[in-house]
Amino acid sequence: MNSFAFPLAALVFACALPPMTTSAQEGQSMRAPLPPQRPFDLDLPAQSTLPAIVVPPPATPSPSPDPSPSSPVAAEPEEDEGPEWPKLTPGQKAGAEPQFDPNEKPERPGVSTDPGTSIICLPQRLKDILGKVADKYGAVKVTSTWRPPWRARRGSYHKRCEAMDFRVPGVRPRLVLDYARSLPEVGGNQVYWNGLIHIDTGPRRPW
Repeated sequence: MNSFAFPLAALVFACALPPMTTSAQEGQSMRAPLPPQRPFDLDLPAQSTLPAIVVPPPATPSPSPDPSPSSPVAAEPEEDEGPEWPKLTPGQKAGAEPQFDPNEKPERPGVSTDPGTSIICLPQRLKDILGKVADKYGAVKVTSTWRPPWRARRGSYHKRCEAMDFRVPGVRPRLVLDYARSLPEVGGNQVYWNGLIHIDTGPRRPW
């Protein structure tokens, strides 16, 4: 047996024992206190800092009243009418001349458009009408062509860019409409009481 084996084993056993210290009284020994626990060794209770999630109950829609079978349902107009295209403006009487400014001068000759309005999508049939109106009166101002579905009435040709609203600065709207009705390309036609003239590619009809 190796002569160093026993002393080495005794040394390892001695290192494994807890440290001992000598008390004030000679001949007595006591265990040395262990060092205090480190903070990350403590068993801290887990606490959530996030607020509780509250899921609101689904809203219950209020039941809509059943329409009475005796009350008639008002049909929507075929084309555009409303605050932007009134039947009569305040102070006007039925049969009165639509509003227009006889002293208004066109911004430029030919066909022009309001900001945000384009005539590119119009079919050639409507562009020809605009050209003829501009040739006769010198200028025409297009105010509306294509409209998204939420801005157009049911059945409106504006949703397909097959309708246009326009006016001729300084010229009576009814006079312009009478000329437009003489053109074979004109389909639906109407003058609104704010002076705008409507032309579309639908069947030839006034309303």
